[in-house]
Amino acid sequence: MPITLSTSIQFTSTGQLVIRTRLKFVFTTMTSLPESYSVVKGVTMTFLDRNSPYITRVNISGDPDAEQLFVPAHWHETHDEVMLIVKGKLEIMLGSTWRTYTPEDGEVTIPKGTVHSLRSLKGVETVFHEKTEPMDEEKELFFRNIFSIEGGMNANLLPAMQVFYHGDTLPAFPVHLPWLEKAFIVIFGYYLAPWFGYRLKYDNAKLKRL
Repeated sequence: MPITLSTSIQFTSTGQLVIRTRLKFVFTTMTSLPESYSVVKGVTMTFLDRNSPYITRVNISGDPDAEQLFVPAHWHETHDEVMLIVKGKLEIMLGSTWRTYTPEDGEVTIPKGTVHSLRSLKGVETVFHEKTEPMDEEKELFFRNIFSIEGGMNANLLPAMQVFYHGDTLPAFPVHLPWLEKAFIVIFGYYLAPWFGYRLKYDNAKLKRL
């Protein structure tokens, strides 16, 4: 909280010296983080309370004009990913096998190192939750930073790979070679992105302040 100190010195008509000091407290309000983001038309991601057992909730409207949610094949090096379909249906690819999951399946655990992809079904209203093991800020930081890229994730490779590098996310190439995929994000995300002036909008310190 910024504090302003001001002092004035005056003499009264009787010749007395009067010193007045005033403290001014300046209250500032931090901008809160966005609660939700529009992923594509008809698909919204909401960040849950940090006391919640899950990090995000994704709502897919299923409206006729809604776009289909599709998450390209990728994998995580240090985190397991856990999905819980609350309503509707969601197709999840594990390795090279696609399967449709529903609320009856309970939690779907995607082990670290496993290539996976997601897609919604056209016209099916769906709600699912997501978290990671270990449960930390990395997934929230990944999503907030990826949604902050000007023009979207597909508009520019460098800032997207910078977010991937810092968010434990690696793209899976058609021929899955983990060492090559890791080298790819290190070169483009760790070295080239900052060299061209790209910086992450959010970090751990900023999340804890807001």
